[in-house]
Amino acid sequence: MRTPSSRPSRLVRALFAVALVALAGCGGGGSSLPNSNGICDSNAGSISLARPGQAPQNNPSQIEIVASTNTDQLNQSTSQFDLNLVDNFGNEIDTGPLTAVSDTGGPHPYTNDFFYAGTLLNGASLQFGRTYNVYLNAPNSACQRGFVGSFST
Repeated sequence: MRTPSSRPSRLVRALFAVALVALAGCGGGGSSLPNSNGICDSNAGSISLARPGQAPQNNPSQIEIVASTNTDQLNQSTSQFDLNLVDNFGNEIDTGPLTAVSDTGGPHPYTNDFFYAGTLLNGASLQFGRTYNVYLNAPNSACQRGFVGSFST
């Protein structure tokens, strides 16, 4: 007959390990660790919509953002990020992984501009007459998505 020991069970040790991983901000294996406020891309400079206040013009299925620095996690691990669009009715549309893009004719709100874009998933499209809040997200991380900006269709 087995007697209880003072050592934690395997289950308790496994649960403890899972909790440590989740607290470290890499619940899904992502490397975008949150800072003290838990925001994704914690070492970012300024990030905004590339064309604030308006729906995408050139490619309505692509959402573009612009950042002020290229020394942050977004630039170093671009494909680990996506964008979440939440309309004024609470409906959410996500993009696929972000990619770095060139936009020489785009807005240049910062001294240095670095552009990234994500394409709406599964053939989703923006609905006319809605306001969308755009959030930067790291889907394979426990970090909190960060607000980027809003636009209306």
